[in-house]
Amino acid sequence: MALVSRENILSIINSYNQWWQTGVVPKGFLRDFKRCAYYVCRKALKSDLRRIVVMSGARRTGKTTVIYQTIADLLNEGVKPRNILFFTFDHPVIRAAGIDAVLSVYKEYISSDDEFYLFADEIQFDDEWTHYLKMAYDMNPEMRAVATGSASAAVEDGVRESGAGRWTVIRVPTLSFYEYCCIKGLEMNADCEDVFKLHTLPKHEQTRIIMGLSDLQSHLMRYLQLGGFPELVNTEDIAYAQALIREDIMDRAIKHDLPKVHDIRSIDELEKVFVYLCYNSSSIINIEAMCKEFEDVSKPTLEKYIRYLADANLINISCQLNIQGKKVLKRKNKIYVSDSGIRCAVVLDADIYTKPDELGYALETTVFKHVSDYFTSINRLYEVGYIRDGNGAEIDVAVQYAGRPIQYIEAKMRSNSTVKDDNGIVVYGMEDVPGYVITKNAVDFGLSERKGTQLYRIPAFAFLYLIGKTQEKSAIGG
Repeated sequence: MALVSRENILSIINSYNQWWQTGVVPKGFLRDFKRCAYYVCRKALKSDLRRIVVMSGARRTGKTTVIYQTIADLLNEGVKPRNILFFTFDHPVIRAAGIDAVLSVYKEYISSDDEFYLFADEIQFDDEWTHYLKMAYDMNPEMRAVATGSASAAVEDGVRESGAGRWTVIRVPTLSFYEYCCIKGLEMNADCEDVFKLHTLPKHEQTRIIMGLSDLQSHLMRYLQLGGFPELVNTEDIAYAQALIREDIMDRAIKHDLPKVHDIRSIDELEKVFVYLCYNSSSIINIEAMCKEFEDVSKPTLEKYIRYLADANLINISCQLNIQGKKVLKRKNKIYVSDSGIRCAVVLDADIYTKPDELGYALETTVFKHVSDYFTSINRLYEVGYIRDGNGAEIDVAVQYAGRPIQYIEAKMRSNSTVKDDNGIVVYGMEDVPGYVITKNAVDFGLSERKGTQLYRIPAFAFLYLIGKTQEKSAIGG
Protein backbone atom coordinates (compact mmCIF):
# COMPACT_ATOMS: atom_id res chain seq x y z
CA MET A 1 0.00 0.00 0.00
CA ALA A 2 1.29 3.49 -0.86
CA LEU A 3 2.24 5.65 2.09
CA VAL A 4 -0.11 8.44 1.03
CA SER A 5 -3.34 6.61 0.23
CA ARG A 6 -6.94 7.52 0.94
CA GLU A 7 -7.15 4.55 3.29
CA ASN A 8 -4.13 5.74 5.30
CA ILE A 9 -5.41 9.29 5.48
CA LEU A 10 -8.85 8.10 6.59
CA SER A 11 -7.38 5.85 9.26
CA ILE A 12 -5.19 8.66 10.63
CA ILE A 13 -7.89 11.33 10.79
CA ASN A 14 -10.25 8.79 12.41
CA SER A 15 -7.69 8.29 15.17
CA TYR A 16 -7.27 12.05 15.71
CA ASN A 17 -10.99 12.81 15.81
CA GLN A 18 -12.25 10.54 18.57
CA TRP A 19 -15.37 12.70 19.06
CA TRP A 20 -16.70 11.27 15.78
CA GLN A 21 -17.37 8.08 17.73
CA THR A 22 -17.82 9.37 21.32
CA GLY A 23 -19.27 12.84 20.85
CA VAL A 24 -16.75 14.36 23.30
CA VAL A 25 -13.10 15.43 23.37
CA PRO A 26 -11.04 12.98 25.48
CA LYS A 27 -10.69 14.39 28.99
CA GLY A 28 -6.90 14.06 28.92
CA PHE A 29 -6.71 16.58 26.04
CA LEU A 30 -8.45 19.33 28.01
CA ARG A 31 -7.38 21.68 30.79
CA ASP A 32 -9.65 23.56 33.19
CA PHE A 33 -7.70 26.80 32.88
CA LYS A 34 -8.18 28.84 29.71
CA ARG A 35 -5.42 31.11 28.44
CA CYS A 36 -5.81 34.58 26.93
CA ALA A 37 -5.26 33.01 23.51
CA TYR A 38 -8.35 30.84 24.03
CA TYR A 39 -10.61 33.88 24.46
CA VAL A 40 -9.09 35.67 21.48
CA CYS A 41 -9.38 32.54 19.32
CA ARG A 42 -13.02 31.93 20.30
CA LYS A 43 -13.93 35.54 19.58
CA ALA A 44 -12.29 35.47 16.15
CA LEU A 45 -13.81 32.09 15.26
CA LYS A 46 -17.33 33.25 16.17
CA SER A 47 -17.06 36.71 14.64
CA ASP A 48 -19.45 37.82 11.88
CA LEU A 49 -16.28 38.75 9.99
CA ARG A 50 -15.22 35.33 8.76
CA ARG A 51 -11.48 34.79 9.02
CA ILE A 52 -9.03 31.90 9.17
CA VAL A 53 -7.57 32.02 12.67
CA VAL A 54 -3.84 31.26 12.88
CA MET A 55 -2.18 30.74 16.29
CA SER A 56 1.59 31.18 16.28
CA GLY A 57 3.94 30.29 19.12
CA ALA A 58 6.71 27.99 20.33
CA ARG A 59 6.16 24.32 21.02
CA ARG A 60 4.64 23.43 24.41
CA THR A 61 2.91 26.79 24.88
CA GLY A 62 -0.59 25.31 24.73
CA LYS A 63 -1.77 26.03 21.17
CA THR A 64 -3.13 22.50 20.69
CA THR A 65 -4.87 22.66 24.07
CA VAL A 66 -6.65 25.83 22.92
CA ILE A 67 -7.83 23.90 19.86
CA TYR A 68 -9.20 21.04 21.97
CA GLN A 69 -10.91 23.47 24.36
CA THR A 70 -12.52 25.20 21.37
CA ILE A 71 -13.67 21.89 19.89
CA ALA A 72 -15.19 20.92 23.26
CA ASP A 73 -17.10 24.21 23.28
CA LEU A 74 -18.43 23.59 19.77
CA LEU A 75 -19.63 20.11 20.74
CA ASN A 76 -21.33 21.50 23.85
CA GLU A 77 -23.04 24.09 21.66
CA GLY A 78 -24.56 21.34 19.50
CA VAL A 79 -22.23 21.23 16.51
CA LYS A 80 -22.33 17.76 14.96
CA PRO A 81 -19.17 15.81 15.96
CA ARG A 82 -18.47 14.84 12.34
CA ASN A 83 -18.55 18.47 11.31
CA ILE A 84 -15.33 19.10 13.25
CA LEU A 85 -12.07 17.99 11.60
CA PHE A 86 -8.69 18.04 13.36
CA PHE A 87 -5.31 16.90 12.00
CA THR A 88 -1.65 17.71 12.54
CA PHE A 89 1.31 18.04 10.19
CA ASP A 90 3.48 16.45 12.83
CA HIS A 91 2.35 13.18 11.24
CA PRO A 92 4.50 12.26 8.20
CA VAL A 93 1.56 10.95 6.14
CA ILE A 94 -0.47 14.11 6.72
CA ARG A 95 2.63 16.17 5.88
CA ALA A 96 3.12 14.26 2.63
CA ALA A 97 -0.57 14.36 1.70
CA GLY A 98 -1.26 18.04 2.34
CA ILE A 99 -4.42 19.91 3.30
CA ASP A 100 -6.15 19.40 -0.04
CA ALA A 101 -5.93 15.58 0.10
CA VAL A 102 -6.98 15.43 3.77
CA LEU A 103 -9.98 17.66 3.11
CA SER A 104 -10.95 15.60 0.06
CA VAL A 105 -10.98 12.36 2.09
CA TYR A 106 -12.90 14.05 4.90
CA LYS A 107 -15.60 15.40 2.57
CA GLU A 108 -16.00 12.06 0.78
CA TYR A 109 -16.04 9.68 3.78
CA ILE A 110 -16.91 11.66 6.91
CA SER A 111 -19.14 14.67 6.24
CA SER A 112 -20.25 16.53 3.14
CA ASP A 113 -22.08 19.24 5.09
CA ASP A 114 -21.39 22.79 3.91
CA GLU A 115 -20.97 24.07 7.46
CA PHE A 116 -17.95 22.54 9.21
CA TYR A 117 -14.88 23.43 11.28
CA LEU A 118 -11.30 22.66 10.24
CA PHE A 119 -8.43 22.61 12.78
CA ALA A 120 -4.90 22.13 11.38
CA ASP A 121 -1.94 21.82 13.79
CA GLU A 122 1.74 22.66 13.05
CA ILE A 123 1.02 23.90 9.54
CA GLN A 124 4.52 25.33 8.99
CA PHE A 125 5.62 21.85 7.86
CA ASP A 126 3.49 22.17 4.71
CA ASP A 127 5.20 24.56 2.27
CA GLU A 128 1.91 25.29 0.49
CA TRP A 129 -0.42 25.49 3.47
CA THR A 130 -1.53 29.06 2.78
CA HIS A 131 -2.43 28.25 -0.82
CA TYR A 132 -4.55 25.22 0.05
CA LEU A 133 -6.13 26.74 3.16
CA LYS A 134 -7.04 29.88 1.19
CA MET A 135 -8.47 27.70 -1.57
CA ALA A 136 -10.53 25.73 0.97
CA TYR A 137 -11.70 29.02 2.49
CA ASP A 138 -12.84 30.33 -0.91
CA MET A 139 -14.52 27.09 -2.01
CA ASN A 140 -16.30 26.43 1.31
CA PRO A 141 -18.05 29.67 2.33
CA GLU A 142 -19.55 28.02 5.44
CA MET A 143 -16.23 26.61 6.67
CA ARG A 144 -14.51 28.05 9.74
CA ALA A 145 -10.83 27.26 10.23
CA VAL A 146 -8.15 27.44 12.91
CA ALA A 147 -4.48 26.62 12.27
CA THR A 148 -1.40 26.61 14.50
CA GLY A 149 2.29 26.97 13.76
CA SER A 150 5.50 26.97 15.79
CA ALA A 151 7.45 29.21 13.40
CA SER A 152 6.11 32.76 13.60
CA ALA A 153 7.82 34.24 10.54
CA ALA A 154 6.99 31.25 8.35
CA VAL A 155 3.36 31.49 9.45
CA GLU A 156 2.99 35.25 9.29
CA ASP A 157 4.96 35.67 6.04
CA GLY A 158 2.70 33.07 4.45
CA VAL A 159 -0.35 34.94 5.67
CA ARG A 160 0.90 38.26 4.24
CA GLU A 161 1.83 36.72 0.90
CA SER A 162 -1.57 35.05 0.50
CA GLY A 163 -3.42 38.35 0.69
CA ALA A 164 -5.20 40.37 3.34
CA GLY A 165 -8.76 39.88 4.46
CA ARG A 166 -8.73 36.15 5.15
CA TRP A 167 -6.55 35.80 8.25
CA THR A 168 -6.41 36.65 11.94
CA VAL A 169 -3.03 35.88 13.54
CA ILE A 170 -2.86 35.26 17.31
CA ARG A 171 0.48 34.92 19.06
CA VAL A 172 0.68 32.36 21.88
CA PRO A 173 3.70 32.98 24.14
CA THR A 174 4.66 30.97 27.21
CA LEU A 175 2.49 31.53 30.28
CA SER A 176 2.41 34.92 31.93
CA PHE A 177 3.09 34.94 35.66
CA TYR A 178 -0.63 35.55 36.19
CA GLU A 179 -1.56 32.49 34.10
CA TYR A 180 1.08 30.45 35.92
CA CYS A 181 -0.44 31.43 39.28
CA CYS A 182 -3.95 30.58 38.09
CA ILE A 183 -2.89 27.08 37.03
CA LYS A 184 -1.31 26.61 40.47
CA GLY A 185 -4.57 27.70 42.12
CA LEU A 186 -3.10 31.00 43.30
CA GLU A 187 -5.57 33.41 41.73
CA MET A 188 -5.65 36.45 44.01
CA ASN A 189 -8.34 39.04 44.67
CA ALA A 190 -6.56 42.06 43.20
CA ASP A 191 -9.17 44.40 41.75
CA CYS A 192 -6.93 46.61 39.62
CA GLU A 193 -8.31 47.26 36.15
CA ASP A 194 -5.01 48.35 34.61
CA VAL A 195 -1.54 47.88 36.11
CA PHE A 196 -0.37 51.12 34.49
CA LYS A 197 -3.07 53.04 36.36
CA LEU A 198 -2.19 51.58 39.76
CA HIS A 199 -0.36 54.78 40.71
CA THR A 200 -3.63 56.76 40.35
CA LEU A 201 -5.33 54.83 43.15
CA PRO A 202 -5.35 56.17 46.73
CA LYS A 203 -2.25 55.13 48.67
CA HIS A 204 -4.23 52.82 50.96
CA GLU A 205 -5.68 51.00 47.93
CA GLN A 206 -2.21 50.51 46.45
CA THR A 207 -1.03 49.13 49.78
CA ARG A 208 -3.99 46.77 50.06
CA ILE A 209 -3.47 45.40 46.53
CA ILE A 210 0.30 44.97 46.73
CA MET A 211 0.31 43.52 50.25
CA GLY A 212 -2.50 41.18 49.19
CA LEU A 213 -0.20 39.81 46.48
CA SER A 214 2.92 39.55 48.64
CA ASP A 215 2.54 35.77 49.13
CA LEU A 216 3.35 35.41 45.42
CA GLN A 217 6.97 36.52 45.90
CA SER A 218 8.30 32.99 46.45
CA HIS A 219 6.24 31.69 43.53
CA LEU A 220 7.78 34.35 41.28
CA MET A 221 11.24 32.98 42.01
CA ARG A 222 10.14 29.52 40.93
CA TYR A 223 8.47 30.95 37.82
CA LEU A 224 11.65 32.79 36.87
CA GLN A 225 13.62 29.56 37.26
CA LEU A 226 11.22 27.15 35.54
CA GLY A 227 9.48 29.45 33.09
CA GLY A 228 5.99 29.46 31.66
CA PHE A 229 5.51 26.06 30.01
CA PRO A 230 1.99 24.90 30.98
CA GLU A 231 2.71 21.20 31.47
CA LEU A 232 5.62 21.92 33.86
CA VAL A 233 3.80 24.30 36.23
CA ASN A 234 2.95 21.72 38.90
CA THR A 235 6.02 19.53 38.71
CA GLU A 236 8.18 19.18 41.82
CA ASP A 237 11.20 17.84 39.95
CA ILE A 238 12.94 21.01 38.73
CA ALA A 239 15.99 19.18 37.33
CA TYR A 240 13.83 16.82 35.26
CA ALA A 241 11.65 19.71 34.08
CA GLN A 242 14.74 21.60 32.89
CA ALA A 243 15.95 18.47 31.10
CA LEU A 244 12.61 18.34 29.26
CA ILE A 245 12.95 22.01 28.29
CA ARG A 246 16.44 21.35 26.87
CA GLU A 247 15.13 18.32 25.01
CA ASP A 248 12.24 20.27 23.50
CA ILE A 249 14.42 23.23 22.54
CA MET A 250 17.57 21.47 21.34
CA ASP A 251 16.24 18.21 19.93
CA ARG A 252 12.82 19.28 18.68
CA ALA A 253 12.88 22.99 17.85
CA ILE A 254 16.51 23.47 16.78
CA LYS A 255 17.48 20.07 15.37
CA HIS A 256 14.10 19.05 13.95
CA ASP A 257 11.64 21.92 13.37
CA LEU A 258 13.90 24.69 12.12
CA PRO A 259 15.80 22.55 9.56
CA LYS A 260 12.45 21.46 8.10
CA VAL A 261 11.32 25.06 7.67
CA HIS A 262 14.62 26.74 6.69
CA ASP A 263 17.69 25.87 4.66
CA ILE A 264 20.25 25.56 7.46
CA ARG A 265 23.84 24.76 6.59
CA SER A 266 24.89 23.42 9.97
CA ILE A 267 22.55 22.43 12.81
CA ASP A 268 25.53 22.32 15.19
CA GLU A 269 26.35 25.95 14.37
CA LEU A 270 22.76 26.99 14.99
CA GLU A 271 22.71 25.18 18.32
CA LYS A 272 25.96 26.85 19.45
CA VAL A 273 24.65 30.28 18.43
CA PHE A 274 21.53 29.70 20.51
CA VAL A 275 23.57 28.66 23.56
CA TYR A 276 25.75 31.77 23.10
CA LEU A 277 22.63 33.95 23.03
CA CYS A 278 21.35 32.24 26.18
CA TYR A 279 24.54 33.21 27.99
CA ASN A 280 24.22 36.78 26.69
CA SER A 281 20.48 37.21 27.19
CA SER A 282 19.40 40.82 27.94
CA SER A 283 22.55 42.11 26.23
CA ILE A 284 22.99 44.19 23.08
CA ILE A 285 23.79 41.97 20.10
CA ASN A 286 27.32 42.51 18.83
CA ILE A 287 27.56 40.63 15.54
CA GLU A 288 31.25 41.46 15.13
CA ALA A 289 32.03 39.91 18.53
CA MET A 290 29.98 36.86 17.57
CA CYS A 291 31.97 36.52 14.34
CA LYS A 292 35.15 36.31 16.44
CA GLU A 293 33.52 33.72 18.70
CA PHE A 294 32.41 31.64 15.69
CA GLU A 295 35.39 32.01 13.37
CA ASP A 296 33.97 29.94 10.51
CA VAL A 297 30.53 31.59 10.50
CA SER A 298 29.97 34.72 8.40
CA LYS A 299 28.08 37.80 9.56
CA PRO A 300 25.15 37.20 7.14
CA THR A 301 24.86 33.60 8.40
CA LEU A 302 24.83 34.71 12.04
CA GLU A 303 22.16 37.32 11.27
CA LYS A 304 20.15 34.64 9.50
CA TYR A 305 20.43 32.26 12.47
CA ILE A 306 19.21 34.99 14.82
CA ARG A 307 16.18 35.57 12.57
CA TYR A 308 15.45 31.83 12.53
CA LEU A 309 15.63 31.59 16.34
CA ALA A 310 13.30 34.57 16.68
CA ASP A 311 11.05 32.95 14.08
CA ALA A 312 10.87 29.82 16.24
CA ASN A 313 9.89 31.95 19.26
CA LEU A 314 13.07 30.94 21.11
CA ILE A 315 14.39 34.48 21.41
CA ASN A 316 12.87 37.95 21.51
CA ILE A 317 14.56 40.88 19.82
CA SER A 318 14.33 44.28 21.49
CA CYS A 319 14.92 47.07 18.99
CA GLN A 320 16.67 50.31 19.88
CA LEU A 321 14.00 53.01 19.73
CA ASN A 322 14.27 56.71 19.05
CA ILE A 323 14.65 59.01 22.06
CA GLN A 324 11.48 61.09 21.96
CA GLY A 325 11.65 61.45 18.20
CA LYS A 326 15.43 61.85 17.93
CA LYS A 327 17.02 59.74 15.22
CA VAL A 328 19.11 56.72 16.23
CA LEU A 329 21.76 56.52 13.51
CA LYS A 330 23.20 53.08 14.22
CA ARG A 331 20.55 50.92 15.80
CA LYS A 332 21.64 47.89 17.77
CA ASN A 333 19.24 45.26 19.02
CA LYS A 334 19.08 43.60 22.39
CA ILE A 335 18.47 39.88 22.63
CA TYR A 336 16.32 38.09 25.18
CA VAL A 337 15.66 34.39 25.47
CA SER A 338 11.89 34.17 25.04
CA ASP A 339 11.37 32.66 28.49
CA SER A 340 13.61 32.87 31.56
CA GLY A 341 13.05 29.13 32.15
CA ILE A 342 14.78 28.35 28.84
CA ARG A 343 17.86 30.32 29.87
CA CYS A 344 17.97 28.68 33.31
CA ALA A 345 17.71 25.25 31.65
CA VAL A 346 20.52 25.94 29.16
CA VAL A 347 22.89 28.00 31.34
CA LEU A 348 23.43 25.41 34.04
CA ASP A 349 25.00 27.78 36.58
CA ALA A 350 22.21 30.35 36.22
CA ASP A 351 21.25 30.18 39.90
CA ILE A 352 18.81 33.02 40.49
CA TYR A 353 18.67 32.26 44.23
CA THR A 354 22.36 32.87 44.98
CA LYS A 355 23.55 35.09 42.12
CA PRO A 356 22.09 38.62 41.99
CA ASP A 357 23.22 39.13 38.39
CA GLU A 358 21.39 35.98 37.27
CA LEU A 359 18.26 37.15 39.05
CA GLY A 360 18.59 40.49 37.28
CA TYR A 361 18.88 38.81 33.85
CA ALA A 362 15.86 36.62 34.58
CA LEU A 363 13.73 39.54 35.71
CA GLU A 364 14.61 41.82 32.78
CA THR A 365 13.92 38.94 30.38
CA THR A 366 10.54 38.34 32.02
CA VAL A 367 9.56 42.01 32.22
CA PHE A 368 10.31 42.48 28.52
CA LYS A 369 8.28 39.38 27.65
CA HIS A 370 5.26 40.52 29.68
CA VAL A 371 5.30 44.10 28.41
CA SER A 372 5.75 43.02 24.80
CA ASP A 373 3.04 40.34 25.06
CA TYR A 374 0.63 42.82 26.65
CA PHE A 375 1.04 45.79 24.31
CA THR A 376 1.30 43.82 21.06
CA SER A 377 -1.81 41.84 22.00
CA ILE A 378 -3.69 45.15 22.17
CA ASN A 379 -2.26 46.56 18.94
CA ARG A 380 0.53 45.26 16.73
CA LEU A 381 1.53 48.85 15.93
CA TYR A 382 3.02 49.29 19.39
CA GLU A 383 6.81 49.16 19.37
CA VAL A 384 8.44 47.58 22.42
CA GLY A 385 12.20 47.99 22.68
CA TYR A 386 14.84 49.85 24.68
CA ILE A 387 16.46 53.29 24.69
CA ARG A 388 20.14 54.12 24.98
CA ASP A 389 21.82 57.43 24.21
CA GLY A 390 25.42 58.32 23.37
CA ASN A 391 26.19 58.97 27.03
CA GLY A 392 25.10 55.50 28.10
CA ALA A 393 21.76 56.54 29.64
CA GLU A 394 19.52 53.53 29.10
CA ILE A 395 15.89 52.49 29.66
CA ASP A 396 15.41 48.72 29.90
CA VAL A 397 11.98 48.61 28.26
CA ALA A 398 10.32 51.40 26.28
CA VAL A 399 6.94 51.37 24.57
CA GLN A 400 6.16 53.72 21.69
CA TYR A 401 3.32 54.24 19.24
CA ALA A 402 4.22 55.88 15.92
CA GLY A 403 7.41 57.16 17.55
CA ARG A 404 5.54 58.69 20.48
CA PRO A 405 6.57 57.52 23.97
CA ILE A 406 3.86 55.56 25.79
CA GLN A 407 5.56 53.93 28.78
CA TYR A 408 9.07 53.51 30.20
CA ILE A 409 10.02 50.63 32.51
CA GLU A 410 13.19 49.80 34.43
CA ALA A 411 13.88 46.46 36.15
CA LYS A 412 15.80 46.71 39.46
CA MET A 413 15.67 43.25 41.06
CA ARG A 414 18.17 44.03 43.81
CA SER A 415 17.88 44.84 47.50
CA ASN A 416 19.36 48.27 46.69
CA SER A 417 17.25 49.43 43.76
CA THR A 418 18.24 53.08 43.73
CA VAL A 419 17.60 54.92 40.47
CA LYS A 420 20.39 57.43 39.83
CA ASP A 421 19.88 60.85 38.29
CA ASP A 422 21.69 59.85 35.09
CA ASN A 423 19.48 56.80 34.56
CA GLY A 424 17.60 56.97 31.26
CA ILE A 425 14.19 56.67 32.92
CA VAL A 426 14.96 59.94 34.79
CA VAL A 427 16.76 61.73 31.93
CA TYR A 428 14.05 60.96 29.34
CA GLY A 429 11.09 60.47 31.63
CA MET A 430 7.68 61.96 30.84
CA GLU A 431 6.00 64.48 33.11
CA ASP A 432 2.50 63.08 32.68
CA VAL A 433 3.28 59.32 32.56
CA PRO A 434 5.31 57.89 35.46
CA GLY A 435 8.18 55.59 34.57
CA TYR A 436 7.66 52.22 36.24
CA VAL A 437 10.57 50.89 38.29
CA ILE A 438 10.24 47.16 39.00
CA THR A 439 11.64 46.40 42.46
CA LYS A 440 12.47 43.35 44.57
CA ASN A 441 10.94 44.01 47.99
CA ALA A 442 7.23 43.96 48.79
CA VAL A 443 7.38 47.25 50.72
CA ASP A 444 9.31 49.06 47.97
CA PHE A 445 6.47 50.78 46.12
CA GLY A 446 4.92 54.19 45.60
CA LEU A 447 5.05 57.37 43.53
CA SER A 448 7.98 59.81 43.73
CA GLU A 449 9.54 62.60 41.70
CA ARG A 450 13.12 62.94 40.46
CA LYS A 451 14.32 66.01 38.56
CA GLY A 452 10.85 66.79 37.26
CA THR A 453 10.17 63.15 36.32
CA GLN A 454 7.64 60.94 38.07
CA LEU A 455 8.63 57.38 38.98
CA TYR A 456 6.35 54.66 40.26
CA ARG A 457 8.07 51.83 42.11
CA ILE A 458 6.26 48.50 42.16
CA PRO A 459 7.43 45.03 43.33
CA ALA A 460 8.10 42.54 40.54
CA PHE A 461 5.58 39.95 41.77
CA ALA A 462 2.80 42.59 41.77
CA PHE A 463 3.71 44.11 38.40
CA LEU A 464 3.98 40.78 36.57
CA TYR A 465 0.80 39.37 38.12
CA LEU A 466 -1.24 42.51 37.43
CA ILE A 467 -0.05 43.03 33.84
CA GLY A 468 -1.04 39.42 33.08
CA LYS A 469 -4.43 39.96 34.69
CA THR A 470 -4.86 43.21 32.74
CA GLN A 471 -4.10 41.32 29.53
CA GLU A 472 -6.67 38.63 30.34
CA LYS A 473 -9.37 41.25 30.98
CA SER A 474 -8.55 42.79 27.61
CA ALA A 475 -8.75 39.38 25.90
CA ILE A 476 -12.12 38.52 27.44
CA GLY A 477 -13.73 41.92 27.09
CA GLY A 478 -11.83 43.49 24.20
